[in-house]
Order: sequence, then structure tokens, then C-alpha cells
Amino acid sequence: MAPEQVAPEGGDVDRGPQMLIITWVTVALSVVVVALRFLGRHLRRRTGLDDWLMLVTLVHYILFVVVMTKVISIGGIRHLYYLDQGERDRAVKWHWMCHPFVVIGFATGKLSVGVLLWRVVGSTTFWRKWSLCFAVMVAFVLSIVLIALTFAQCSPPRALWEQSLVAQGKATCWSPSVIANSAIFLSTWNILTDLFLAFLPATFLYNLDLTVKKKIGLCLLLGLGAMAAVFAAIKTKYLSSLTARSDITWETYNLYLWSGMELFVIIVCGSVPPIKPVCDYIFRLTGISAAKDTGYGRFDSDPNFQSSASRSRRAAETASKKPEEVAVELTLSPAVRSDAVSTHSTTHSLHPRRDETYSPR
Repeated sequence: MAPEQVAPEGGDVDRGPQMLIITWVTVALSVVVVALRFLGRHLRRRTGLDDWLMLVTLVHYILFVVVMTKVISIGGIRHLYYLDQGERDRAVKWHWMCHPFVVIGFATGKLSVGVLLWRVVGSTTFWRKWSLCFAVMVAFVLSIVLIALTFAQCSPPRALWEQSLVAQGKATCWSPSVIANSAIFLSTWNILTDLFLAFLPATFLYNLDLTVKKKIGLCLLLGLGAMAAVFAAIKTKYLSSLTARSDITWETYNLYLWSGMELFVIIVCGSVPPIKPVCDYIFRLTGISAAKDTGYGRFDSDPNFQSSASRSRRAAETASKKPEEVAVELTLSPAVRSDAVSTHSTTHSLHPRRDETYSPR
């Protein structure tokens, strides 16, 4: 039993079993989602860096839950008051060991979404391309810095969990607020990055030769990452618990729970667009109309795709015009606009080509 004079309110409560159920269920769902992601890529024969980065994110999530399971087995979700000194040291040690896995998982998850959007954006405009790169790379660098600071805050590092070393004057530690404030800063950046990645597709999809319904569908499909921002905001509320070193195993319960949920949402929402071909394939097998309103399936697999509605509308408009009007219109292609999609972009094929000619029937 710890040396505190007064027993915590509520008695010796162990919230470990509850966390075990939640985390392992979400791990199982994450494995299924990532497996479906790779199946979808296999169907399109387009496995890319974003898929492997999401697999790395899944591995980090699994490792986080495995370490958290170790914490729970020690009794590390209970009040420190009810643990003996050996249990206290082991529980706090494994608590800190959870940090690298979940923090790197956030970073690689955002990298995966960033690479996925890069495949769609291509080389559209300078600001889209490099702001995307800047946002995800800064998030990655800040994550590495936070991990380094976490284990550098005490000298020697084992004083993080062996607080007796500090009391004996054999170790020194920074103020707990340093790590808490650093974590809050990283979390705030991650929230802004999630929102940026969610709304970036809307800045170029409106230029594509698609129906309004398909444009909206694509924006929603590629912008699901905004949900991760919601979970990150909830998690940020509990980051101040990192300063509660006197009962850290109890106070950080919500922090670890919501961190796991945020990582789960990143994996699921970041994998929905690549999974859509699997859904379309299942719909075709069952005779149900594929989810064609978003246009993502053809958009992702067919580089020459233009919506049938757009083709019909374009043909009708062309037929009603005089040849000289058509010639002028084809000369003034949307691709000459400064914010148009480049010829190197995945989305370029959705635009009318500047060199296409008109041959009336």
C-alpha cells in the first residue's frame, strides 16, 4: 500500500477489464478494416505507400494495446494507493512505455492519409502540394520530439517510475507541466492537421468533370478524417492528467482510453476510401447497385473516367453549338487556370484535355 494518509474516494476500483474489452474489440475491428483496405487495393492493383503506412499504424496500435494489457495485469489502472512499491514502479514504468506506440501511431496515420491525398492531388498547385507535405511532416517531427522529451524529462530516465530516486536526491526531473504542455501543443497541431486533410479535397474536387452529387460524395469520402479531430479534441481535455504523478495510474485512464479511440478512428476513417472497391464488388455479386453516387470506385481505378452524366451533358451542349463556338470553347480549356489540376495528377484525366479536337458527326 502506498504511503498516502487518506484512501481515495470510491475504494479499490479496477477499471482494467473495461479497458481490455474496449481496446481489444477495436484492435480486432482495425485488423479487419486494414485487411479490407489491402483487398480493395489488390482489386485495383494499386497498393501504395499510404497502405503500408496504415499497416504500420495498425502495428503501433496493437503494440499500444499489448503494453496496456501488461499495465492492466499489474493493476496499473487502479489507484496507486492500493499497490505496493514494486507494483507501483512496474505499473508506472509500463504506463510510460505506452506513449511511443500511440504517439507514433498518430503520426504514421496522418502520413498515410497525406500520401493518399497526394495520390489524388498530384501536382495540382504549389500551395496544395506543399501545405499537405508541411502539415503531415511537422506532425511527424513533433511526435518524435515529444517522445524524446518524455524520456529525457528525468535523469536518469528510470526516475520516471522510480520516484524514490528523486526523493533521495539521486535523480532530477523537469516540472510535469513541460510534458503536459508539449503534449497539448502536439495534440492541437494534430487536430488542425486532421481538419486540413479533411477539407483539402473540397478545394480541387469542384473543378472535376463530375456531377454535384459525386463531388459531394468524394468530399465526404476523402474528408472522414475530420472525425479523428473530434476524438483528438476529447483526448486533449485529459492531457493535463500527465501532471498527476501522485496517482498517475488512475488519473490517466481517460487519456489512454481516448488516445486508443483516436487511433482507431484514424485507421478506420483513413481506410474507408480504399475499401470502397470491395463494397462495390460485393454489391455487384449480390446484384445490388454499387455505391456509384460518390464516383470514387471509377475515380480510383480508371484513369480515363468521366461521369456518364457529364459526358451526356457535354455531348448535348456541343451538338447545340455552332462549330466556331465549339472551337473557341475547346481552346479555353479549364486546365489553363492557375488552380487547375496538373497533367501529372491522378485527377487530370477528369478534366477536358487542352489538345482535344472537335470532330462533328
